[in-house]
Amino acid sequence: MLRDVVESFGATAVMAADGYEAVKKVSWIKADLVLCDLRMPRLDGYGFVDWLRHDPKLSRTPVIAVTALGADADYRRTFEAGFNGHIVKPIDYGTIAAQLERVFWAHGKR
Repeated sequence: MLRDVVESFGATAVMAADGYEAVKKVSWIKADLVLCDLRMPRLDGYGFVDWLRHDPKLSRTPVIAVTALGADADYRRTFEAGFNGHIVKPIDYGTIAAQLERVFWAHGKR
């Protein structure tokens, strides 16, 4: 479903199986937006966003956390870690579309 929603915004969705694969793919693809699961194998979402924020060429790439964690403390932690949005699973189309719209507008992508 996430791929369908992303593509409905005219974007191309590229998937990664784990955090290290995501690092490799983002390094060679100029991503307009990254949807990042917090509980990826090998390198979790927090490690991924930390790496991204320290790369001068990619540090401004918007990243939305996708997670089952939805307490106030979880939202705070993701924003403090450098995420631009936080979506709680299970995800419905309206929620993801609203987050994508907000982030794309904020970063001049729409």
